Amino acid sequence: MESDALNEQASATLAKVAGEFEEEVMAEIEAGRKETLERVESSRKATAEAIAKILETSVKQAESVKRQIIGAAELEARNAQLKSLEKAVNEVFDAAKKHVSEVEGASQEKALAALIQEGLDVIGLHAKIQCASKDKRATTAAVKRLDGKFKVTIEAEPIETIGGVVLSTPDGTVRFDNTFEARLERMRADLRKDVASVLAGGP
Repeated sequence: MESDALNEQASATLAKVAGEFEEEVMAEIEAGRKETLERVESSRKATAEAIAKILETSVKQAESVKRQIIGAAELEARNAQLKSLEKAVNEVFDAAKKHVSEVEGASQEKALAALIQEGLDVIGLHAKIQCASKDKRATTAAVKRLDGKFKVTIEAEPIETIGGVVLSTPDGTVRFDNTFEARLERMRADLRKDVASVLAGGP
């Protein structure tokens, strides 16, 4: 009987120990599971943040590349437009030079008289005039059209020009270039605006 009692006591003790061990083991397993889940969650968040940063960087890089491409295209289009503008202006100038260089007779004398008068308004009543050798006769005729109050002398030394005149004061301190080339150059800025407006589809 005593032996049976000891066996029962031992069994009870073993059962208690086994139960406590099982509880500890289960607690450790549960703790390990929670820790594992926490690590997985932390890793998931870190991965999500990393992916978000990569996506954000990719989007920024894509936008930057897009802006560069658009900027390059706009610059190329602008350069092409400027080339077209300059080409158109040069064509107009070449046509104008050809036209004025072919003016002869009374029209030439009238044009020269107007150019000389305009120069005298700048220079004053007394002036020296230079012109191309081919225009000497027409310039002389144009001078005769002037008001008698002006004292003008035509220089013997010709200048290289397609037409028009250069006026200067007798002492040479003031000079006014009123050749066709100079007048066209003074008109170039306005001509560029007009051509640019046409290229842009303006009125």
